[in-house]
Amino acid sequence: MIGKTILGILVGAAIGAVVGHFGKCSSGACPLTANPFRGAIYGAVMGALFALSSPRASAPVPAGEQPEPGEGVLHISTPEEFNRYVAQAKMPCLADFYSERCPPCRQLAPTIEKLAEKYRSRAVVCKINTDAAPQLARQFGIRSIPAVLLFVNGQETQRLIGLKPQTAYEKILDQTLE
Repeated sequence: MIGKTILGILVGAAIGAVVGHFGKCSSGACPLTANPFRGAIYGAVMGALFALSSPRASAPVPAGEQPEPGEGVLHISTPEEFNRYVAQAKMPCLADFYSERCPPCRQLAPTIEKLAEKYRSRAVVCKINTDAAPQLARQFGIRSIPAVLLFVNGQETQRLIGLKPQTAYEKILDQTLE
């Protein structure tokens, strides 16, 4: 994150300095083209804003660092992991299909964490990044995210599309666990 921001500042400053050097501003009031120094300052600010506003890429969680199923949020990135943690799960599994670029998905993330804690040892809660695992998104016909699917014995039983309140997810889990 810091490296990306520094790179954005440096690239923005370089572009701003070039525009400031070669730009034509007769009045001297144009921020980018008045002189190279001013162009570099404005370019650096724009580069930093651009770098900070771009989505962060989430690295896959190494298998050794995954919590045990039912003991925290599992991050699934391959069909093999899906088969091991969801299709063969002995407990119900709530799977959140999401993307880092999706604002509603980012809003749902804390709710998914809370659900994993609340249903610890009673349900598997996992997150599937559709950018990292597009084959899983295709397999389940995910056309809109966030999409939260409930699996029982490896079979999809319910699907909630879009951002819902925590109580909606709790309701389907509670009905399944009864």
